[in-house]
Amino acid sequence: MFNKLPRNLFSNKTLQIVMPGVLTVLLFGCAIFLYVLPAVEDSFMERELGKIRDLTQVVVNEMQHLQGRVRAGEMDADLAKNEAVKRIRSLRYGYGKKNYFWIIDTKGKLVVHPYLPVEPGQDMSGLSTPSGENLFSIFMDTVRERGSGFVEYDWQVNDQENAGAKTSYLLVFTPWNWLVGTGVYTEEIHKELLSLKQKGILTAAAVIAVVALLTLHLLRQTTRAERKKARVQDARGKLLKAMAESEERYRTVADYTYSCEIWRDPDGKMLYCSPSCQRVSGYPQEDFFKTPDLLERLIIQEDRALWQAHMADPCKTEGKPLDFRIKNSSGQVRWICHVCNRVFGKNGKDLGLRFSMRDVTQRRIVEEQLRHQAMHDPLTGLANRTLCLDRIHQVMQRAQRHHDYSYAVVFLDLDRFKVINDSLGHSFGDTLLVETGRRLNSCVRSLDTVARFSGDEFVILLDDLSLPGEAIRIVKRAREELHRPYVKDGHDIQLSASFGIVLNPTDNSSPEDLLQNANIAMHRARDGGHNRFKVFNVRMLDRAVDRLIMENDLRRAMDKKEFFLEFQPILTLRDDSLSGFEALVRWNHPQKGVVGPADFIPLAEETGLINDLGMWVLDEALKTLAQWRRSEPSAESLTMSVNLSGRQFSQTSLGENILEKLRKHAVPPNRLKLEITESVIMDNAETGLFMLSQLRKAGVQFAIDDFGTGYSSLSELQRLPVDTLKVDRSFISRIGLDSENREIVKAVIALAHSLGLNVVAEGVEELGQLSSLRELNCESVQGFYFFRPLGMTDAHRLIRNRRIDDSADDNDKSSGSFSA
Repeated sequence: MFNKLPRNLFSNKTLQIVMPGVLTVLLFGCAIFLYVLPAVEDSFMERELGKIRDLTQVVVNEMQHLQGRVRAGEMDADLAKNEAVKRIRSLRYGYGKKNYFWIIDTKGKLVVHPYLPVEPGQDMSGLSTPSGENLFSIFMDTVRERGSGFVEYDWQVNDQENAGAKTSYLLVFTPWNWLVGTGVYTEEIHKELLSLKQKGILTAAAVIAVVALLTLHLLRQTTRAERKKARVQDARGKLLKAMAESEERYRTVADYTYSCEIWRDPDGKMLYCSPSCQRVSGYPQEDFFKTPDLLERLIIQEDRALWQAHMADPCKTEGKPLDFRIKNSSGQVRWICHVCNRVFGKNGKDLGLRFSMRDVTQRRIVEEQLRHQAMHDPLTGLANRTLCLDRIHQVMQRAQRHHDYSYAVVFLDLDRFKVINDSLGHSFGDTLLVETGRRLNSCVRSLDTVARFSGDEFVILLDDLSLPGEAIRIVKRAREELHRPYVKDGHDIQLSASFGIVLNPTDNSSPEDLLQNANIAMHRARDGGHNRFKVFNVRMLDRAVDRLIMENDLRRAMDKKEFFLEFQPILTLRDDSLSGFEALVRWNHPQKGVVGPADFIPLAEETGLINDLGMWVLDEALKTLAQWRRSEPSAESLTMSVNLSGRQFSQTSLGENILEKLRKHAVPPNRLKLEITESVIMDNAETGLFMLSQLRKAGVQFAIDDFGTGYSSLSELQRLPVDTLKVDRSFISRIGLDSENREIVKAVIALAHSLGLNVVAEGVEELGQLSSLRELNCESVQGFYFFRPLGMTDAHRLIRNRRIDDSADDNDKSSGSFSA
C-alpha cells in the first residue's frame, strides 16, 4: 500500500518529523499507564468511597429540607418522615445500580431497608455479621466517636447466601435520630476496576492503530491538498466578490430602513447615519456626521435627564426601549422610541453603539387619548370615579407627610334631577350634567379636582386649603352658581344640589371611606330640604350604621313575625258608642322591646318593605275583625281603619290585593276604612282617583288622614270618593289654647260637612278638647283620653262590654258587600 503513494509525498518534512514523535509519545504514555496502574487502583477505591460519602450527605440534605418545611408549618413531622422514606427506598446507584440506602434509628429500630425481609420498626440492635460481630454496636461506636465515618465488615452480597467484604458510610441525622448508611462491596469495585483496566489497554491499542492509520491518511491527503490549493484560491476570489455584493445589499437595506439608524464607535465618532434620520429629525445626514452629539441637542429639556440616565450605562439598558421627545428642524415636538445595542466584531472587539429610533408620535397621541378616556367621564370630560379615588389617595398621602396640610372632600347630588330627566328627556338631562360640571369647575381652583362620580352625583376634592373654612366658602359659591337659571330649548331650569362635606380628615381612612362619609353628610343635608349642605361628623356615621342595622333588623322581623297589631278605639261623640278601631302596627324588637311605627315606618317606606308590611297589617286587621264578628254579633257594625303608605298607594295591583284580602276573610267591604294622607293623594291624583273609585264602588270606605298638615286642593278633594276627614292631633292639642287654632278646626269640620263627609278628631287627651269638639259638631274622636291602643284581647273585651254604634250599619247597608 505504501509503495503506491507518490514519491514526493515523503519529501514533506513536517510529516516525517511529526508522525514518529506522535507514535513515540503514545508508546511512552502506554508504559506510564501500566506503571501507575496500582496507584490508579487505590485512587479509584478512594474515589468510590468519597462518592458514597457525598451521596449520603445529599440524602441527609434532603431530610434537612423536609425538616425545614416542618419548622415552617408547611407539613407535619410524620408526613415529612414518610416522604423521606418513600424517596430513599427507591434510590439506587453504583455499578449495575445495585447499591442502596438504609436507615436505622439510634435505638436500633429499622426505618427502611430495600432488601431485608423485615418490617419497619423491628428491633435491629442484635443484627450481627456472618462472623458473629454485633453490627449495630459497630455502627454506633463509629458515629459516637466521629458523628460519621466508614465501617468495614462482611455481609451477604446483595442479601444472598455468599458473604463478601463491604465498606459502608454512616451519618446521623440528629433531628430525627436516624442513622443513614450505604455501602459498596469490595469485590464489585475490583470487578469494575478490572473492566476499566481492560478498556484502558484496548483503548491504548486502538489509539495506536488509529494513529497509524491516521498517518497514512494524512500522507494521502497531502497530495490532495496541493490540488485543492488552487481551487481554494479561486473560491476565495469568488467569496470576496460575494462579500462585496453582500456589503452593498446590507448598506442598501440599512439606507432604506424606516427607522433612523446611527452607529458610533467607542470614542463617539459617527460611523453611519441612515437617510431616515432626516425624515425623523428634519436634519440631513451630513449634520449628524459634523455634529456627533446632534441627537442629544434635539432632545427637549424635560427629557434630557431621562436620556442621560438611560445612556449612563449602556450595558444595563441594552435592548430596552426608551421613549423621549425631540424638537425637529421645524420646531415640532415628536415622540421617539429609542433602542441601543452594543456592536462587536468577530473577535469580540467593541465596535461601538448602534441606535435604532422610530417616530412614535401618533402612537403616543392614541395612548394619551386612551389614558384620558380611562380616567375621565366621556359626557362631561370631568375626572371619573377611578381618577377621583386616585387623587384623594394622593392627597391623603401628602397629609400624612405634612401635619399642617388641609383638604376637603365634597359629595353633591342634584336635587330633583330624576324629575327633570323623566319630564324633559335624557338628552336634556345630559346637557344639564355637562353644564353642572362646567359651573362647578368655574368655582374651584386650578389645583382642585371636580369629578362626576355616577349619574347626577359629583365629587369636589379641595386640595391644600389655607384654612378648613375655605372649603365652606367654595361650597357656598358652587351652590349659588348652580342655582343660577339655566335656559335651553325654551326651558328655564333652576338647579339645586345637596352637599356633604368632609373637612380635613385626620384618621387613616381609605378614599372610599372619605367618600362614604361625605355621602352620609349629603343625605343628612337632603333630609333637611333641598339646596343645603352639611359637614360630616362621627354622629352621622353612627346614625347611618344604626339605620343600616335597623334596616337589617326590619328585614329579619318580617321573616321572624316580630310585628303585632294594637287597636285604637274610635268613638261616636253623640252617645260615646264604639264605632270602630284603627289598626296600629308595633314591632317587638328582640333587644329594644316594643318599637313604635314612627321609628320604623319611614325606613320601611324608603327600603320598599312597606309593601309587604302593609299587606300583612291589612291581612291581620281583617282577620281580627272577622274573628270579632263571628264571636260578637254586635261587632258586625264596627269598621276597621288601616293606613296606606305612599309606596302602597302607587302600586297598580293594590286595589285587587285589597279586595282579595276582604274575600279571604269574608269581611264586607263597607267595614274596611282605608286612611290615606293628603300628600299621598295629591302626589298620585290621577292614578289614585281611579283606584279609589274602583274600591269605593266595591264598598270600601276612605279617610284622609292628618288633614290640615298637607296642601290639599279643594277642587281635587271634591273629586275624591272619601268618607271621612281625620283632623291631625297637632290642631287638637291646641284647640283650647289658641283661638286661631280653634277656628282652623271649626273650618275643617265645616268644610267636611259641606262635602258630606264626617270628621274624626285624632289625639284627644283632655276634657277641654272633648268639650270643644262637641261644640263644633265633630262626629267621632279617638285618643288617650278615652283609650290607649289595645291588644286584640282587650279590644275584644271592650266590644263585649261597650255599646256599639249601630247607626253606621244602618247608613251603610247600601254601600255594597260580598261573600268570600
